[in-house]
Amino acid sequence: MTSRRAAFGIFLSIVGARFARADDTHYQDYLVGGRAVVLGGAFTAIADDPSGIYYNPAGIADERHSSLQVSTSLYGFERSSIDQRLGLPVPGVENLEYKRFTELIVIPASAGFISGFGPKNDNGQHTQAYGVSVMVPSYRSFSTSFTGRLENSTGDAAYLRRVTDRELWSGAGWAIRLGDKLRLGLSGYYILRSVADREDVTVHRPIAGGDTERFDLVTNDVSFTNGNVCLIGGAKYRLLPELSVGLSVQSPSLQAHSNASLAFSRAVSDPDASPPASTFDRLTLTNARSETHYGWVVRAGTAYVRTFKYTLAADVSYHAPVSYTLIDVAPEYRQRLPFNPEVRRRGVMNFNAGGEFLVVREVSIGAGVFSNFSTAPAIPKTPNDDYQPHVNLYGLSMTLGYFGEYTLSRLGVVYSFGHGSDVIPASDIDRVLNDQQGFKRVSYAQSFFYAFLSSTFRY
Repeated sequence: MTSRRAAFGIFLSIVGARFARADDTHYQDYLVGGRAVVLGGAFTAIADDPSGIYYNPAGIADERHSSLQVSTSLYGFERSSIDQRLGLPVPGVENLEYKRFTELIVIPASAGFISGFGPKNDNGQHTQAYGVSVMVPSYRSFSTSFTGRLENSTGDAAYLRRVTDRELWSGAGWAIRLGDKLRLGLSGYYILRSVADREDVTVHRPIAGGDTERFDLVTNDVSFTNGNVCLIGGAKYRLLPELSVGLSVQSPSLQAHSNASLAFSRAVSDPDASPPASTFDRLTLTNARSETHYGWVVRAGTAYVRTFKYTLAADVSYHAPVSYTLIDVAPEYRQRLPFNPEVRRRGVMNFNAGGEFLVVREVSIGAGVFSNFSTAPAIPKTPNDDYQPHVNLYGLSMTLGYFGEYTLSRLGVVYSFGHGSDVIPASDIDRVLNDQQGFKRVSYAQSFFYAFLSSTFRY
């Protein structure tokens, strides 16, 4: 291989770094709601606050007061490692400083309002209720950067990648009481997903026997948005005054709109060429289509509630298989994408369980556990193609609550972690030069942590 091609290969190996990517393999990276987070996401058989519109709309019929709820993530980070090393090993770069961080996250994880209406029963409660809800059940924002000397100290390189991937669910729900035991409900959600993924790479190398340098600059900018709608139907049945069961079914999503834009540029200044040359290549597309599909979801749960003493709850949920193409573009664009656009999600079942206990009437402590299993297909030992990461996560939540006359406030933390495998290119040189590409499986670990504050105002 010539020195020029070697330099080009080293440069491209940085461009091909895939450590940061959007995640289309999990459903419970972030729990949402106020009391739901306390119980580790086990809320289907309770669902009596605004987040119930998402978990089981039938539960909002048990509201005793009109209420406004806001739950905010105060701080969060994601940590990942490959082969027990933070970051992605970059072939050909020996002395590379690595820096990775997650930006401070201060966003409303959920906000909602519920109120009763219609005739009242013998207990003075409305027989019907309605509500609105806005939730962010999936949010990832992080940066990856590399700076340092290239192999044999023949040049310097800088790499920066910034990824933001979020979902916003906006919806409304209605519920009705049918006697003392049965509640039924229906809600609808509009789901907006937006992704922005940008890479910036700069490499400069001195040319042997001279004072000049070769410069390579690459920018890859990918963004897309898509909107979907879905319906959620639910039922809640009170077996005993303290014991309830709940069931909700979410319909497959129907896409409402989509858009994607791509801009790939590469600039090279090579004084050693004959004759010396500077080139600039740009490939753009502004009207591509994007997809994010959601399959059937079934949630079932049970809860035991002793008023002013304790609550115990457990849920199981099943997400049906679904497949979609994140960005549908021609091959010349697809090969430059920093992620695999083909998403194949297997069916997956998760569990949630938790409890909340009142230390005194005004103060509670709570803890929950949950799973966040990967929907990605299993990765073979010798993969012949790119795969989504396969990591099964387990999580726990811990909270402290304060109950005032008109407010309920909870402060807590949620942590999840897991190990599995991922696929990275065996040689980024082959990938970019359009030769036959090889892949290898590596060990991959993930962990999520965030602190949250939830407040419910009752009146």
